[in-house]
Amino acid sequence: MMKNKHETDSKKILIPLILSLVGFTALYQLRPFLSDFEFSYVSFPAYTIVPAVLVGFASFITIKLYRRNHFQVKAFLMFTLGTVCWFVAEQIWQAYDYFWDGEPFPSEADIFYIASYPLFTAFLFLSLKPILSSVSRNVWLFAIGLSVSFLVPSVAAAYDDIYGESSFAVSIALAYPIMASVQLIPAIVGVLFLAKKGANFSWMLLLFGFIVYAIADTFFLLAQIDGSYYDGHPVDVMYIYTFLLCIFAIQSRLTSLKHDPNEEKTFFFTEHVKFETISKFGIPLTVAIVCMVILISLIDAVMLQTGEELSIESLMLGIVGMLAVFGVIVITINKNLSRLVQMRTKELTEQRDNLENLVEEKTEELLKSERLSAIGELSGRLAHDLRNPLSVIKMSVDLLKQSNAQSKSPDESFEKRVGLIEKSVERISHQVDDVLGYVRISPLKISAVNVYDLIQNSVEKINIPDDIQMNIPKNEIKLDCDPLKLDPVFINLIVNAIQAMPEGGEIKIIVSESHDSVILDFVDSGIGIPEKDLDKVFEPLFTTKQKGTGLGLASCKNIVEQHEGTISVSNEPTTFRIILPKNLG
Repeated sequence: MMKNKHETDSKKILIPLILSLVGFTALYQLRPFLSDFEFSYVSFPAYTIVPAVLVGFASFITIKLYRRNHFQVKAFLMFTLGTVCWFVAEQIWQAYDYFWDGEPFPSEADIFYIASYPLFTAFLFLSLKPILSSVSRNVWLFAIGLSVSFLVPSVAAAYDDIYGESSFAVSIALAYPIMASVQLIPAIVGVLFLAKKGANFSWMLLLFGFIVYAIADTFFLLAQIDGSYYDGHPVDVMYIYTFLLCIFAIQSRLTSLKHDPNEEKTFFFTEHVKFETISKFGIPLTVAIVCMVILISLIDAVMLQTGEELSIESLMLGIVGMLAVFGVIVITINKNLSRLVQMRTKELTEQRDNLENLVEEKTEELLKSERLSAIGELSGRLAHDLRNPLSVIKMSVDLLKQSNAQSKSPDESFEKRVGLIEKSVERISHQVDDVLGYVRISPLKISAVNVYDLIQNSVEKINIPDDIQMNIPKNEIKLDCDPLKLDPVFINLIVNAIQAMPEGGEIKIIVSESHDSVILDFVDSGIGIPEKDLDKVFEPLFTTKQKGTGLGLASCKNIVEQHEGTISVSNEPTTFRIILPKNLG
């Protein structure tokens, strides 16, 4: 649904953009039939209104991003300042053309034109920041090489033309091709990235705009050098193309932000952008621009430049250079389309498989949750009902032991049988406690306790075999917790450690603290936990013991998490680590 929405919005913007490009192209075809004064009614509004609209759009989106504290606000501040420089330069240029006498070089307009280059270069690099790490060295080398191909002849021609002038004039003349070439590098990288992974429609328009502007600069420089430039020259409409592409790029972005607020997080580049953008919109737009520029250049050559061979040669050189740039871009894109289709197909297949696996996992979790809920409810009732008869049996066993001890001739076999009954009762009681501990979730009763004292209290309730050595370093660490709930957690971990050491060993309980947490490590020298079972030990009903319920560690996990803590396990040696916040609630 969202994809269709984006495509619809792109088409709604692409159609007015092409109509605008065609409209301005048609207006500039009137130049051969109009005088300089008459054509000023076309060029003056074009170079006043269009740049002003661009400044307005750029300022609006920058303010919008600033209010949302968007990470792209710095980039678009650079873009806005660059468009302001464009606008001011164009107005100064027109003032010299129509109102002031002479056309000095360098003029105030040149200062603003040159100032725009570092601003737009900064904008491009800031915008490319999310994908710079993905750009290969070959892409950078290609972009630099293509940029240098524009730079070398332009610098040579500019230097030859202005040789002998003041150093300031020479610096300004050389600054144009040098800074234009630097600006072209990130623009080419961005366009080539379109062929690799893709970017959204507005970013594509901006990149095309900057490349058209770089080509127009080279074209304009050649026309100025050979003296063939005039108001209404084909290069003028190329600058208009740049303004229009930038205006519609920002309009596209504003539309996307309005319909999909989440898209502002990535703004230009995202893993979810479809590569079809370049094939559906980029290639037709490129072909349209190239065809229109060729058309107006040919009309200019035939109707206005007849007999001026140097001018026609320069014009044709500019057209060939422009076609070479767009040709390389289009060929690169087309070359990668089949590979992109395969990549996208693979991605969709992986997404489908992941979705199917996710549905299966969630279904299993739901069934397991329902099963555990039913088992828990039944187990809770059974455990509660078992407690009363167990209490009676335990009391009876105690009376029998007492009676046998007081008799004149105690029966040793009787004592042995009663001991077996007592152990069985303790085992059943322990399993009942596991079930109830997992099923019951009661509120915490928080109090400040000494962790060492809390552990010692739990140890005293356990029958520690003689061949088991307990090592509990004394400390004075305080903890906010529910001691009655943590007590069975410690007992469970210690009992499990004892059972893991049938031939004896050492249990070490290490208590440490960080800035705001208490860390308890229960370490034993037992046989360890099989690696395949490490991720399952805290799952309900999972047990490797024949007489276990599989709820002991699950219950421990519930209690620790109720204390906003975590519990984990690792091997070599077997270590259960509990991390609890010092101050709870």
